[in-house]
Amino acid sequence: MRLLRSLQAWFRGGGAAELEAAIRLHERGDLAGAELRYQAMLRSDARNADAMHLLGLIAHQRGEHAAAVAQIGAAITLSPDQASYHYNLGNALVALDRPQEAVESFRAATRLDPARSAARSNLAHALTQTGRHQEAVAEFRQLLKLQASNAQRNALASALVRLADSDPGAAHSYHEAAELLQQTWQDADDPAEARLALAYCLQQRKRWTEAAGHYEAVLLLQPRNPTAHNNLANCYNQLGRVADAILHYRETYRLAPDFPEALASVLACMNYDPACPPEQAAAEHRHWAEQAAAAYYPGRVRFANDREPERRLRIGYVSPDFRRHPVSAIFAPILAAHERSRVEVSCYYNYAGEDAVTVQLKSLAEHWQTVVGMSDAQLCEQIRRDRIDILVDLAGHTTHNRLLAFARKPAPVQVSWLGYFNTTGLATMDYFLSDPWSSPAGQERYYVERLLRLRHTRFCYQPPEYMPEVGPLPAETSGHITFGCLNNLSKLNEQVLALWGEVVRAVPDSRLLVQAAALDDLPNRARFGALCAKHGIGPARLELRGFSPIEQSPASYAEIDIALDPFPFCGGMTSLEALWLGVPVITLAGVTIASRQSASMLMNLGLPELIANDAAQYVDVAARFARDLPGLSALRAGLRSRYCASPLVDYAGFARELEAAYRNMWLRWTASGQV
Repeated sequence: MRLLRSLQAWFRGGGAAELEAAIRLHERGDLAGAELRYQAMLRSDARNADAMHLLGLIAHQRGEHAAAVAQIGAAITLSPDQASYHYNLGNALVALDRPQEAVESFRAATRLDPARSAARSNLAHALTQTGRHQEAVAEFRQLLKLQASNAQRNALASALVRLADSDPGAAHSYHEAAELLQQTWQDADDPAEARLALAYCLQQRKRWTEAAGHYEAVLLLQPRNPTAHNNLANCYNQLGRVADAILHYRETYRLAPDFPEALASVLACMNYDPACPPEQAAAEHRHWAEQAAAAYYPGRVRFANDREPERRLRIGYVSPDFRRHPVSAIFAPILAAHERSRVEVSCYYNYAGEDAVTVQLKSLAEHWQTVVGMSDAQLCEQIRRDRIDILVDLAGHTTHNRLLAFARKPAPVQVSWLGYFNTTGLATMDYFLSDPWSSPAGQERYYVERLLRLRHTRFCYQPPEYMPEVGPLPAETSGHITFGCLNNLSKLNEQVLALWGEVVRAVPDSRLLVQAAALDDLPNRARFGALCAKHGIGPARLELRGFSPIEQSPASYAEIDIALDPFPFCGGMTSLEALWLGVPVITLAGVTIASRQSASMLMNLGLPELIANDAAQYVDVAARFARDLPGLSALRAGLRSRYCASPLVDYAGFARELEAAYRNMWLRWTASGQV
């Protein structure tokens, strides 16, 4: 019992022979013998705090933690200035799962004996357990001053990661943690685990290529490590390497079938993959539901909702994106335009952070619930209590979704809208909202849900206040056409680059500007630049830009004459912004919603001539518009007024149509006789 011997220095001086003899028995593990000695000492002196404390320590060692707390607490009452008493009381409180009280005990021990590292270490861990990560980091820093070892550096790094994970404002802590782990991971007790932590920190700092290298190295030693596979897939996803991401998400799910999020990530990535036909994507979405959701499907459900067909309907919107996000940019004007005599709106927000957009949306909703801490069962119970008639999912298979709550069918009618571009696969999702241009005839076969087409468009667009005015055509000043794309790099696959190479060759002296956050990763920028060169877009005709803040990013359209839309996942918010700023978007319309978003916008703007049906037509349309500078300039100057006269900004009209669709869904349900 080396720990006990080390604590002797904490006892009050004096070193009475009977106490020393009892401690020797205690050290040898003879708890019964030591206990008899301590009890005898107390019979001689009922105020012997040392004996009282050590009896409490024996109780703690036997697992009798409540008795230990009482015994050691009594010793502290008699002698409150003994660091060892407070330290062992803290240990007993931790064993009783009372970490808040343990913090105070360990803090008292460190005040009384600042150099005692064990007490400070336990204090730091108790602070971590109570979620007080900033204070825990401070204690680990002090501990590192007491014991400058790699073990303590790793402990500080772990605390910094927890702090950054819990507080977006402390994201810089990932950088400090990475710096520490770069020095220590090779000497850690578990180098692979430390290397995983290092990779995670680099990943959070958007050094995705570097992080991927560490994950790959871990997998060479531990090929069945699902965490490494999943995080490597996340890095590949960010880097635009979608096919590689899919492979590792699949392996994650194979190794960890209790982690359905990995399978959902496969589904989300499929929207970007040109090698994935829509039939396969539909089948995989249904497979996800069978694997992850079917167990939650209810049997016969009875709803207490008033079945009156024409009453005011209770609509519930569920999303993690009620914050600065493309979904909210589209959703906010509709929420504001809802006719409150027709619908009563509840928003269920599944994200921990809030911003100015969250505050705005809260003011527009009649009822607001932050549900990020609720289990799926608890969320469903809340929705049932709220008597929601029509529950609308705005996330689909994107991050922080609540599809497993929808699987439980907490509302009579359930709808997928806005935030996802494919079927959810859920048998309990009744409708998917689209429009005639996004969903031409025949698309029904890819959906489990009933495909309901609104008359003009599946969304509106409210330009944010920071959007600039339309500027002059850049080619009139530069002397050459600049094509551009500001989409996520995951959308720019090799088929896209090959077609863009043909466009650039068809328009002499033209340039291509690509802006994406993944290009801030310098190795990835080099990789992507090499891919562009492979397809005939050399450095002299290519400009690559990295991340730009959301308020500044649209300014790049002032340098772009024509936007080139990727495929099979075309632009969404990027196309809306480009068109608002007078930049025509050349799009290749496919068969899925993900490949027809821009086509739908263009049809609503009366610009079908910008929509190509095949690769050759795409090149021809781009070259034709590039050759006609006067026509291109006139189109740029007139696009905004065309926009303002279109259904894309008719928020009230869209809201009335959406409400009518909800009413028809409700009438269909009440007429069905379902309970």
